[in-house]
Amino acid sequence: MASALIRKGEGIRMICPNCGKEVPDDANFCKYCGIRLAKEAQLPIRDVIRNILIRRIEGIRNRDSKTIRELVDQDEYTKFDDWPPFDLQESEALENEAKALKVLKEYDYETRGWKIQIFGDSAIAMFIIRYHGQIRDLKFDVQSRVSAFLLKRNGEWKIVHEHWSRFPL
Repeated sequence: MASALIRKGEGIRMICPNCGKEVPDDANFCKYCGIRLAKEAQLPIRDVIRNILIRRIEGIRNRDSKTIRELVDQDEYTKFDDWPPFDLQESEALENEAKALKVLKEYDYETRGWKIQIFGDSAIAMFIIRYHGQIRDLKFDVQSRVSAFLLKRNGEWKIVHEHWSRFPL
C-alpha cells in the first residue's frame, strides 16, 4: 500500500494510507496500525480521506464498532442518518449504530461519484452509496447521498459529521 508524503514547512511528513495518522518520514511500518509503508508511491491526501471513509463503511460491513469509533472524533461527532432516528444525533449516534450492527446479518455496498475538497486541516467528502443486506428479518436495498466533514488534529484525520440522505433507486 502506498503512503502519502506531505510537505510541511521545510520538513516532510508521511501520512499512513490505512489509518490516516502522521508517521515519521523514514518509517517502514505505521506505528499505529502496523501496515507496511511504501515510500516510492505517493498517495494524495484525497485518497487518504477516501480510505478513512471506506474503512468506516467496511466497519459497518464487518460489524466492527471499535474501528468505527476510532475513525470519528468521539467528542465532536454528529450525524444525520438515513435510518431512524432522522433527527440530528450526537453522542448517542455511535451507540445507536453499535446496537444496529449487532442485528445486521448481511451488508454489501458500492460507492460512486466521489468528490473530496481539502481546506487546510479540514475536508468535505461527498459520494453516492448503494448498500443492501438484512437487519433482523428486514431485507433492504438503499441508495443514499453521503457528505462527511473531517478535521485533522494532532496529525490525524477524524470524521466529525456525517449526513446520509436516501433517494430513490
